[in-house]
Amino acid sequence: MPPHKSIIKSGNAGNSSKITKIAGAGSPSQSVDAEKEQPLFPPGSKYPLSLLHERCQKNGWDKPTVETRKHGNNWSFVVIISRLDKKTSQTESVRFEPHPPYLRPTVLEARHWGATYALYRFCNGIQLNRVLPPGPRDYWAELAAEHKNSPEHMKWMYDADPFAARRAVDERQAKAAQSRQQGNSKDSTMQASREFAHAPEVRMAIELRDMVEDVVKKGNALHFDEDYASSVLAVEVIPAVTQQLGHLGFKSDQIRNALTFLSKPSPLGSNLLNSMSPLEACIEHLVLHLPECDLPERFLPGTNSSNPFIVSGHSGSDDLEKRWVEEKIIKEAGFPAHIVKECTADRRSVKNMDLLVASLDHRLIGGGLGAQANLDDIILANAVDGLRSNPDEVEALGAHFLDADHVSMLLFSAPVELHVLLPSCSDHSFHNYPPVYITSKSVPPYMRLHLLSGLLQEMKHVGFIEAGEGFLMAAMRVLEEQWARAQSDGSPDVSEVLQFLMPSPASPPTVVTAVLRAGHNETVVRQKMPRRGDNRSNAEVKKDFERLCQSKAYAAILPVRQRLPAFAARDNFLSLLERNRVVVVVGETGCGKTTQLPQFILDSLIMSGHGAEASIIVTQPRRISAVSVAARVSSERIDDGSVGYTVRGETKHSQTTKLLFCTTGVVLRRLGSGDGLKDVTHIVVDEVHERSVDGDFLLLELKEMLTQHPTLKVVLMSATINHETFVKYFNNAPMLTIPGFTHPVKDLYLEDYISSISYKPASTKPNRQESEEEKYAFRDYFSSRGLSEEAISAIQNITRAERIDYQLITAVVQHLVATSQRGAILIFLPGVQEIRSCIEAIRGALGDVAEILPLHANLSNEEQLAVFANTKRWKVIAATNVAETSITIEDVVYVVDSGKVKETGYDPESGLSVLKEKWVTRAAARQRRGRAGRTQPGVCYKLYTRKQEEKMGRFPIPEILRTPLESISLTVKVMRESEDVKHFLKRAIDPPEVSAMDQAWNVLEELGAIDADGRLTALGRHISMLPVDLRLGKMLVLGTVFQCLDPILTVVGCLSSKPIFVNPMNKRDEATQAKLRFGEDKSDLLADVNAYSECLRLQSEGKSRTALRHFCEENFISITTVREITSLRHDLLSSLSDLGFIPLSATASSQELNANSTNTNIIKAVILGGLWPRVAQVHLPRSAIKFDKVQAGTVQRQNTAKEYKIHDLTNMRVFLHPSSVLFGESAWKSPFLAYFQKQMTTKVFIRGATQVPMYALLLFGGPVSINHIAGGLTVGKGGNVVKMKAWPRIGILVNQLRRLFDAQLQQCIEDGSTLGVNQHSAVANAMSALLANDGLTG
Repeated sequence: MPPHKSIIKSGNAGNSSKITKIAGAGSPSQSVDAEKEQPLFPPGSKYPLSLLHERCQKNGWDKPTVETRKHGNNWSFVVIISRLDKKTSQTESVRFEPHPPYLRPTVLEARHWGATYALYRFCNGIQLNRVLPPGPRDYWAELAAEHKNSPEHMKWMYDADPFAARRAVDERQAKAAQSRQQGNSKDSTMQASREFAHAPEVRMAIELRDMVEDVVKKGNALHFDEDYASSVLAVEVIPAVTQQLGHLGFKSDQIRNALTFLSKPSPLGSNLLNSMSPLEACIEHLVLHLPECDLPERFLPGTNSSNPFIVSGHSGSDDLEKRWVEEKIIKEAGFPAHIVKECTADRRSVKNMDLLVASLDHRLIGGGLGAQANLDDIILANAVDGLRSNPDEVEALGAHFLDADHVSMLLFSAPVELHVLLPSCSDHSFHNYPPVYITSKSVPPYMRLHLLSGLLQEMKHVGFIEAGEGFLMAAMRVLEEQWARAQSDGSPDVSEVLQFLMPSPASPPTVVTAVLRAGHNETVVRQKMPRRGDNRSNAEVKKDFERLCQSKAYAAILPVRQRLPAFAARDNFLSLLERNRVVVVVGETGCGKTTQLPQFILDSLIMSGHGAEASIIVTQPRRISAVSVAARVSSERIDDGSVGYTVRGETKHSQTTKLLFCTTGVVLRRLGSGDGLKDVTHIVVDEVHERSVDGDFLLLELKEMLTQHPTLKVVLMSATINHETFVKYFNNAPMLTIPGFTHPVKDLYLEDYISSISYKPASTKPNRQESEEEKYAFRDYFSSRGLSEEAISAIQNITRAERIDYQLITAVVQHLVATSQRGAILIFLPGVQEIRSCIEAIRGALGDVAEILPLHANLSNEEQLAVFANTKRWKVIAATNVAETSITIEDVVYVVDSGKVKETGYDPESGLSVLKEKWVTRAAARQRRGRAGRTQPGVCYKLYTRKQEEKMGRFPIPEILRTPLESISLTVKVMRESEDVKHFLKRAIDPPEVSAMDQAWNVLEELGAIDADGRLTALGRHISMLPVDLRLGKMLVLGTVFQCLDPILTVVGCLSSKPIFVNPMNKRDEATQAKLRFGEDKSDLLADVNAYSECLRLQSEGKSRTALRHFCEENFISITTVREITSLRHDLLSSLSDLGFIPLSATASSQELNANSTNTNIIKAVILGGLWPRVAQVHLPRSAIKFDKVQAGTVQRQNTAKEYKIHDLTNMRVFLHPSSVLFGESAWKSPFLAYFQKQMTTKVFIRGATQVPMYALLLFGGPVSINHIAGGLTVGKGGNVVKMKAWPRIGILVNQLRRLFDAQLQQCIEDGSTLGVNQHSAVANAMSALLANDGLTG
């Protein structure tokens, strides 16, 4: 992170006017020479730097300093001018720096533009722009425009005397601060506190605070000891900071110590200065290191919070006398509670206060009662008798007897009171002197103990009481000396004062975290799966292929292949591929390009003697396409092992595999792992016309790779849809056109068959006002084509409804079954819910006449492949657009096209993913009708009119222009770390909007995948490798660290698959009640986890499949989804193991991975860590707060769920989806929800909601900023922020914990190891302890 203004980097104070050396650019002389080769300005120009030197010299000022700083590939500037004040003989300095920094591409330009900026600041009354060269002259004009529009309170910046202006500003600020401190501090604090007045309050128990502070101090020493850019406090800001800290109530010695610490290079100081202003850095250091009792009043917890640190209450069984004694000595004498309780374990100390104080005195200086030597009752008696028999001395020193055995004495200069207890025997004494303690209303406890320790050390010496002194006089002399020394030298270090009173190391907290190891001193290294190559020679491969070609099975299937149009284009295709690196193949539906062209390439390589090294990847947009096409091609090659496939969750290939069918995402993940496809000879990209975001990115990557991979060849296969785009993108690559081989398909539009089917739709009112002319034109159009009035009315009602008409589809299917030859019917629908509704409607009408099957992407491979099976009944397949391309269901004769599709759109401004039902494009409609004519003549029934088809778009909008780009941006960053991601994506076929790329970059920053300087983090590299959404990948990493991996694996599995709970339309209420049975954790995601875990429990207990199916049906659980989640969990666990984040031998249920799997708060925090800033806040409007009268007064009325309002972090109203287990919630323990998805339908609904603890936001949310005055914390930045009321010290401790955790995670990921038992677990333990009970002790 670049240093904050007013901070000087140690070792480079910027006092040289020479050009700063650029790292890696060679020697300084080389840099200067390079810049001189091309002058910045025309010959004879007046250089801004020269003008600045001249003006400073003319004004009698010192030589100006121009510093430059690097920001990525650009440079900013800071100008400092100084002069000697002859009245005070001190040097004054003024710093000129624009905000935000003004960036230039070179050091030299930054220096000249900086000089221009400084000149305008104090010479804007002179027309220097006339002598400035081009460039600086334009910048002068920009500054003039800013000056003109500047508000009144900023006019001082343009004063001709910058030194006088700076002094005036400082004086105004000092007066304002003093005014606030003296009279208006209370009003000011109230005003500032209004920001957090209604914010939720976060608290921290004292025990947890002590643990966190200890972890922070030890962690800072352990992790930030070296390799850190040192920054120190700039000298010129020290006076102003000193003054401001004084106004805030800090003491002079405290201020001096803080400034001294931050003025010297140190890792902790650098971190503070690099992340906040000098004043904030000083405050944070003071609040973190000063004892609570030594802070100014405004920084004490009671000022900002009702009770931020909670102390456990006493049980009724406590000894009342013992507790009274303990609280008295803790409160008055200032001894730590744990030491007092240790001493009162001896019952004699409860009865004898002198014995208790004597014991504490001995403990304070490192001894015990047994440490006393030479006990002498005579010496003690002399001291005690001297006090009792000399009332004059007692009175002369201002002392008095509180009772017969207790003397109290106020000191003259120190604001403390000495208490002397007169013991009855030497066993109750301190080295033969009366035991003593010190009280004070203003001096903090640790300072009192410091004074007492000095007195006790003197009392041990023989010459403690000098000649002519009594005990009280000697004690006063020592204490006054101690006080004077403390005043001059500053407050003592608390750790030194309490060195003998610190508690023994506590046992680890009950919450266990991050204690994984592969072995005792073993680290887990990332496992890369070796790629198995063919160990056969080229000759052996050729011989095996020739043997295959001579087989009867191959000879039997070859004629079928030869009848495909693609086979006739074989020689032409191979000739083009031989002469070119890229070939575009455009083929009509049914031409055989998908199955034949990859085989042509392989056969050619084998026959030319290159079969052993042949490696051909064929990408498909969908899993079903990759699996089914691989099966078809393998059967054509008589399953010789040369064909395989890899899709998410399933792989089938061997050493002899030459043709590998993959989904596009699989290939991108392979590229993201650093694999440059070096062992791949050809890559065939099928269905490029679909323009998915993965497909477009793959084309972009392949275009770049062609320059680095000299032997790679690329084949692009497209339907006849906008194929010229691809030819042009690959520099006019040659194109081969293959005619289609399809049987004729008859198109029937709504007006063609509406009169033939027995269907009369319900009357529907139009959604908008229709003019008489429109109504007449509609009826005239159809009546001219011979339709009856009844048919026209039916079409009008169907068109007006603008929804899927399942009864119309059922009527069409019934008409086909009754009048046509048996065959398969393929129905295209927009989504899964529409498929379910359609199947229910058809099944109700047809009964057992037909086998009705769904087909969509959420089904398992086994379920998807069921549509290819033969049946003796009618087959009806209800499918989404997954059935549009690449797959052939041979018995499909009839297609019913709803004309609708659901597409996910993305609004980068609002951050909404909007799933909308839209009309398909004409190109997609053509693909759909083509499914009917693959093996025999077919018919396509279109549920829309010809006029509607004319209104449809020609081609689909590329997905890269309408979806989120964070995943693709991270993939680019991983594969091209040094390249600008936005610049790279601008080279795509259709570059995305800049706003969409900016939004994606913000998401990557929120995830921690890139740092503030745009560099890839170790976390980002690892989550990019996981085959899930980036947010879910982060959950997996955090789930491993915090040892709740098993439930997090299930959460990620559920969010990566179809819903585990089914929601039938006719049983919605029952389904909702069933889901609520698993929702006791106030989380939709954990309800899914509970349902899945219950299914696994039944399986583990050996329940039968019938029993499991009955349980799932009774609770509306999809057993298919349960199986898919199980498969995904296994794949995700393997990925984590391959990454080296968990031991290779670990299982999902391993105890060392799941110590916190029963703590829902920790699990919820991990969920939030992945979902931030997808957070909403629940609040109860004031108008909804009602009170009821009761006999004892009034009580607040119980509110209903509907009375609570929910807003996201941008303050937009959102609603829980009715299917959420939180939908009827009216008791909110925490007011915050994390959600997985936000969708706009009739309202803005949030799905996958989880109530999260407040510490989840503090530890895993956005950056935490602290308002020390108002007493509040702000989590997040920009438009995504959460306000919390809290003692600022909580924010400081949280930030320190986060900083240490980030450092540890970075170190462990880079080392390839898990978090260690001893060194590393303390930070994660502290975080887990805070999360376990949301800052309170359990």
